[in-house]
Amino acid sequence: MKRLNKSLAALTTWVLLLVFATSCTNMLNPEAEDALTPGEVYRNIDDANTTLRGIYGKLMDCAPQYVVLNELRADLMDVTNNADQSLMEISWHETVSPDNQWADPSNFFRLINACNDAAVNFTLMAEKNKINREEYNIRYSEVIAVRTWAYMQVALHFSDREKGGVPYFTKPIDEVEDLNPAALENVPYLPLEVMVDTLLNTMVSLPYKSKITDESLITTISTFNSQYMYIDKEYLLGELYLWNGDYHMAASTFKNIMERSTVEDINNPYDRYKLPFDASATLSASTARYNSGYSRYYENDRFSIRNNWPYMFYDIESSNYYNEWLWVLYFDQLNEPSPFIELFAKEGGEYLLKPSQEAIDNWNNQVQRNSFKGDFRGYFFKPDGYTWYDNDGNEYTVLNYVSAFGLPGSYDIDNGDPVIMKYIYDYSKYNPGFDLLDKSGRWFLWRAAGLHLRYSEAANRDGQHRVAYALLNNGIRANFPGSDPNAASNDFTHRHQTELPFPYDFDARSTSSGDIPPGLRQPWFRNNGVRNRVSLTSHEIVSDSLSEIEQHILEESALELAFEGQRWNDLVRLAIRNGDNSILADKVAEKLNKAGMDGEAVRIKLADRNNWFLPLE
Repeated sequence: MKRLNKSLAALTTWVLLLVFATSCTNMLNPEAEDALTPGEVYRNIDDANTTLRGIYGKLMDCAPQYVVLNELRADLMDVTNNADQSLMEISWHETVSPDNQWADPSNFFRLINACNDAAVNFTLMAEKNKINREEYNIRYSEVIAVRTWAYMQVALHFSDREKGGVPYFTKPIDEVEDLNPAALENVPYLPLEVMVDTLLNTMVSLPYKSKITDESLITTISTFNSQYMYIDKEYLLGELYLWNGDYHMAASTFKNIMERSTVEDINNPYDRYKLPFDASATLSASTARYNSGYSRYYENDRFSIRNNWPYMFYDIESSNYYNEWLWVLYFDQLNEPSPFIELFAKEGGEYLLKPSQEAIDNWNNQVQRNSFKGDFRGYFFKPDGYTWYDNDGNEYTVLNYVSAFGLPGSYDIDNGDPVIMKYIYDYSKYNPGFDLLDKSGRWFLWRAAGLHLRYSEAANRDGQHRVAYALLNNGIRANFPGSDPNAASNDFTHRHQTELPFPYDFDARSTSSGDIPPGLRQPWFRNNGVRNRVSLTSHEIVSDSLSEIEQHILEESALELAFEGQRWNDLVRLAIRNGDNSILADKVAEKLNKAGMDGEAVRIKLADRNNWFLPLE
């Protein structure tokens, strides 16, 4: 039986609810004969829950466009020879054709309008006592958070050239399909920075910002916990603080997430969202906590490699999985197959997109702690043309390689072609039950490594360079060893902790019974650092720690989060913050130059911020 897809089959009921809810809450076509009135849709708590699931059905419609716009427009993803003109226009920053589906914001506006409809009607339900105040707070906050996420995507990528922004409306309208000017006559158009400020104020005012715990919304479908399918409102709030330049509040919000385990999972305080080290000598995939490296005592032997980092995109939900992921959505073959298979897969897909040469070079240029070149997060498998044999002299098959050495990384090499793997490990030769007809899959959005990188960015800008450096590189313990020369050798009172106020208070002490104080296991003692988790050397800081660390964070985000829909966001944010459009323009130009395109012309074009945005018209 298939490892993932058997489990995904159990999602059918949940997805059917999505389909039903999408149809009954779609108010975009009021002339449809089967349209239901609000009174027929919003009757009780079950209807409210169905509506909320329908919102997520519309959100999933945005998945392929989210990845294409945020990655292909940036520097880490490129088109293959199979790509059509519409994808080339996006990648090469050419004038988009009127029928370019990737440059059409309709899916995002449909989602926004559905959120508006739900928010208005949830409020009416509460006023009429159809749902109680707590039920209302949870569901209202959820749809506003999803709407906030959608508005952020629209503002990042689109702009009306004449009005200088995108329309911001909070009540449902009928003509959202065509963005009819008459329907938007009194609607303000907000540029990116104003949109960020508006969205931040909206999120701050929400009555419910915690993770959803309402039992009527949370269930386990096979092994999949639906709690992780809902947007993480605190993470979204932290991103908006970061965008808005409120770095202390951003760090505070992200720190709250990093230490949720002390409240939500008291049995797992050392691993949840802390990028923990692997304590075993074998680097077993089931226990290694997504660390990659070499078996103990064999650090200079390529035959001892174990690439466990990619398992976060391969695992069925497990303790390791929950320690990493904050937000994941699932596609089911019976109702909504994964759109990523068509984009990335060579077998069973169209293979339209691939890693850019720039991304590949970034990984290949990294230096490991043993001085080997390469990054486990890129492509780290057996050398081309080299055959490995087991102890019985038999050549390794693909699954033997996986068992012995782990998975290849963010991309694989298939007959000389680089193939993006993050979204299609389940639909590949690495899945023992691979079935061309079953196109289930996952949409990976937010996870712990991104959380640490965002936190480090905020901490660095808030003057806490050492804390930012520690989380980015090799962890709290290595960077806060303690320095009291008069302390006894076993006195850990001031070691391995930052001794700073929140949100920079990290305690990474671990002591035995004979130490002072005895028998401690503090929450951050396993923290490994983003780079150390994949056995890379730490960055050296030469002069200005703030600008250097920020640049290293941008580089590390490319290595760690490539293809996950974060890159355009990062480039735009740092370019605006530093008042330097070349931060974005140079990255995209370098990608195109390495692809044999005219990167210099695009560099000049993107030096003008107005050319960052696709025409809303």
